[in-house]
Amino acid sequence: MVMHPPSAINPDTGLPWSVRNDSTFGFVPTLSVCIVFVALFAITGLVHLFQAFHYRVKRWWIPTVVTCGLVEVIGWSGRIWGSQNVWSQNPYIMHFMTAAFFITFVRIIIIIGPEYSRLSPRIYTYLFVGVDVVALVIQSIGGGMAATANTPSGSQNGAHVMVGGIILQMAAITIYSLTSIEYFWRVFAERPLRVRRDPLAPSLPQSETTTADGEKTNDSREHRGLDNLTPNVRTMLLGLVIATILVLIRSVYRTIELLDGWGGPIITNQTLFDCLDGIPIFLAMVTLNIFHPGRLIPQ
Repeated sequence: MVMHPPSAINPDTGLPWSVRNDSTFGFVPTLSVCIVFVALFAITGLVHLFQAFHYRVKRWWIPTVVTCGLVEVIGWSGRIWGSQNVWSQNPYIMHFMTAAFFITFVRIIIIIGPEYSRLSPRIYTYLFVGVDVVALVIQSIGGGMAATANTPSGSQNGAHVMVGGIILQMAAITIYSLTSIEYFWRVFAERPLRVRRDPLAPSLPQSETTTADGEKTNDSREHRGLDNLTPNVRTMLLGLVIATILVLIRSVYRTIELLDGWGGPIITNQTLFDCLDGIPIFLAMVTLNIFHPGRLIPQ
């Protein structure tokens, strides 16, 4: 048997000899770990399915978070049988999750007050979910290029296209996070971009309010966003923050992983994949089980 240095390149695969070229992952997935993740994602996914019907949010919760759980179960099942390519389902999972974040944030804007938001709730939905869809299409194209490539360079080109989609999706999450921070700063500082009259008390004495432009305006009983920032809404915000951070951790890992190449030390490290891909997404789904918008901010 010929021994090769770990860094030497196998001319048949274009990958280092240290990478398992008989596995699509560069390593042999641990059966017990895969079974555990299948069970965990199946449990949280079924709970989400029940919650979608129980809280009557199935129209947007099933296509997002429930689908995320289903795809995770399929992906980890594929690892059990060794039939899933490294570029197949996993890079796309966070798109289902983040769409739920965007829609939940829009619902919070409607509850607290659109006057603190730079864009209308409808535009927020179309903008962020639209960018999410475009990023998903880009990653799908890159995945197809990598899967059908006949050379290592062709696979790497597909990986670069996929990275472009992941970066676009990360940019959407970042902008969503920054706009959320600005929105809640305006709520707590009482700095609305527009003034909304409270229709429930038009006959109360007039009060003076300062808009974001520094102008003074008089209106009867000005609406205050803090009045609608109930304990339930605050709890939902905490859940969104936790889930968003977990998804960001996972997306940063996937970006670095793909930039490192199909045969790099990151993509062929099972421990890194389990800890920075499987665990964050599972915890994000459990977070949304606990901090469920259907319970905390019902329609």
